[in-house]
Amino acid sequence: MVLCGVDCIEKVSKYLEVPVKNLHLSINNVVAADDLIKSQTIEGFCTIVQELAKKSNYPDMLGNDKLTLAIIKQWLEYAIVNINYADNSTNAKRILKELNMSLRDNTFITGTSKTVADVVIYYALHSIMNELTHQEKAEYVNISRWFDYIQQEEKLRKNLNPINFELVHLYI
Repeated sequence: MVLCGVDCIEKVSKYLEVPVKNLHLSINNVVAADDLIKSQTIEGFCTIVQELAKKSNYPDMLGNDKLTLAIIKQWLEYAIVNINYADNSTNAKRILKELNMSLRDNTFITGTSKTVADVVIYYALHSIMNELTHQEKAEYVNISRWFDYIQQEEKLRKNLNPINFELVHLYI
């Protein structure tokens, strides 16, 4: 199962309110979109996500400076190279541990503001976070805090079920 594929881009597209026509896997097995850029097909998960963010009515989704944009690009690459394959428990635990460490001092993935990197990682991780026990969620306290905070935005969550992070279950 690929976590950063057509389905994830469709969710990001709906969240950013930028329609995408004909999302598909190209002959190179890469996500492609037709007509996102006039009369062109563009390939690549990161490229499509960045183009969606540029076309959206949310200018801060790509950050406010070059450094933040570079960090966002790094996180989008991280999503493709690592999170994309976190559908088995060994990879998932490694990814959660890494993300937990990186969110130790940050409110959002890239720092203090929500960006398209947060949106992508939220959608890519939703199924994994949904599978965690309450004890595992407590083990990854920073990512759980981030996930619970970000999922409170109803527009982001849209048709996804909210994940319960209440610690009361640990003591029953």
